[in-house]
Amino acid sequence: MPPADAPHGSTRATPRLLLAAAALLLVARVVVSVMQPPPARPAGDSGPVVERVHWVPIAEAEQLSRRTHRPVLYDFSAEWCGPCRMMARDVFADPMAARQLERAFVPVRVLDRQREEGRNAPEVAALQQRFGVSGFPTLVVAMPGAAAFERTSGYGGREATLQWLGSSAKTEAERAGQTPDTTQIGD
Repeated sequence: MPPADAPHGSTRATPRLLLAAAALLLVARVVVSVMQPPPARPAGDSGPVVERVHWVPIAEAEQLSRRTHRPVLYDFSAEWCGPCRMMARDVFADPMAARQLERAFVPVRVLDRQREEGRNAPEVAALQQRFGVSGFPTLVVAMPGAAAFERTSGYGGREATLQWLGSSAKTEAERAGQTPDTTQIGD
């Protein structure tokens, strides 16, 4: 005889109902996740930036600088650096600023890989040591072989950066005994 508290009728439908409910919940979750907006980006980060500056490889920079009599602009940067991305977006992605920078400097991107790979390429480490780079972003303007150079660290905004670059181009031209280009960077 069956126990008194046993359910009456078939229990075969229960697993089918549970399976159908699980499938329905899975479909609902997929629909909700597809319809959800993407997560918010950190303030000041608007995604990938298309830079307009044509960066010269480190190995070619000093030779090109000597040939063209333009100082080298070293942009010490790191992929994880938020202020570096902001400067790339505000300054290096602007077509007019990029043209002016390329006219005044030999631009070189010096990408730090210490955090990602545990070390930097020898030429990157040598430049960081030579110019006393300890944070990112750092911009350095220098003539090949000269002991003096201009350096700024951090990102204080587009206008301040362009003003510093213009002033540094003028200073380096004067140090090299050249007439500085009177065209202001960023104007």
